[in-house]
Amino acid sequence: MREKENKHIIDILFVLALFGIFVLSAVFLISIGANIYSATVKSMDNNFNSRTAVAYILEKVHQSDEEGSITVGSFEEYPSLIISSYSNDKEYITYIYECEGALRELTVRSNVSLSPKAGQKILDVDSFNISMGSDNLISCSIRVNHDEDYDFNIALHTKGGSDE
Repeated sequence: MREKENKHIIDILFVLALFGIFVLSAVFLISIGANIYSATVKSMDNNFNSRTAVAYILEKVHQSDEEGSITVGSFEEYPSLIISSYSNDKEYITYIYECEGALRELTVRSNVSLSPKAGQKILDVDSFNISMGSDNLISCSIRVNHDEDYDFNIALHTKGGSDE
């Protein structure tokens, strides 16, 4: 009778140990999956932000690439891409710059002055630098998420300029 009772306890302990190993394995696999998912989401966010910033600037330049309409200079103290356009015989200036950790765009009439904080926030960036090189080549550098720098050049098809 005693032997039967010991066998019964050992069977229960074996099942509990097997269940414990199963639970630990499941928790371990869930933890690994969560870490992989987190890394994938972070990578996708970084990729989205960098590609969006680059594509946004490229599209703005290509859409406005007319004789003398694109210059590189500064808006207040911020390096800026400056795009001039005319509508109803009035000149409008569009500034694309980085202010307070965001790439911003501000379109104003040429005789109106606004604060850089008034610009529409496009997306979060750490820094944005832009300069006009020779041969109508604009050099841009964008830093996203504190550690990823994206440097690219944009060739103007018409003659641009620099306000600096």
